[in-house]
Amino acid sequence: MNNSKNVTLVCDDSFDGIMTAVYDGWVLMNKGCGIHIHPGKNYEPTFFSEFITIDTDLDKAVRVATSIRVKISIEAYMMVYRACMHYEEQRADSIVGFLKLGYKVGERVTRMLTNPYVMKVMEYSRKVGNEAHLFKGFIRFEELRGGVLYSKIEPKCDIVPLVSHHFEERFPEEDFIIYDAKRKKSAVHKHNQETIMLEGQDMEQLTKDMQKKDEYDDLWKIFFDTIGIDARYNPKCQQTLIPNWYRKNMPEFKGEQNIK
Repeated sequence: MNNSKNVTLVCDDSFDGIMTAVYDGWVLMNKGCGIHIHPGKNYEPTFFSEFITIDTDLDKAVRVATSIRVKISIEAYMMVYRACMHYEEQRADSIVGFLKLGYKVGERVTRMLTNPYVMKVMEYSRKVGNEAHLFKGFIRFEELRGGVLYSKIEPKCDIVPLVSHHFEERFPEEDFIIYDAKRKKSAVHKHNQETIMLEGQDMEQLTKDMQKKDEYDDLWKIFFDTIGIDARYNPKCQQTLIPNWYRKNMPEFKGEQNIK
């Protein structure tokens, strides 16, 4: 391979996929190549860059993740982990820049906020963390036949792994499914067992025959209307606190118009 080449690594849009691409990309960078990491399969090759499809390798991903924790810091690892869950296509390149600096300066990298790579990774991490925090309060479960609790969400970021841990601790004895309809990714928890992640399964179809009329939907609406004070009704403030994006699957807002 010509050392002057620019190489685009096309990987799975996941933490393990990006970490695998970082591992392979580091080998290429040591040979003098310029690299660009593209999470997701919807990449169109160009004349200016060779492209290589990277298959996710858990061993490589674990080695990169471990090196971040040991050679930089736990805080840096958590920033990178959350940044990988953002939806921005350029995030992987920012992560590579962040890691190159981090391996040179160690744990100080998380405080070097004037560096553009550090700033971007921190921004991605903060946005993912904020959305995960919001969904911990916005997630609504419905009970399926058999007593399984089911929640469909459509977050902007890939937050299911983050929020599932919260509900696993909160409802350890419950069977529940949290389904990200955008990514077809589900957190499936069986009582008193560890939560497992499933990808590529359309849970809406799989659970269709298990659904029943959920009387709690009506209770949510009654509760929502009861606690409201007409004199203090402020739709702009309400929309700031609970944007339309998050209302799509909340029972107290079902039936509202213009929810996008």
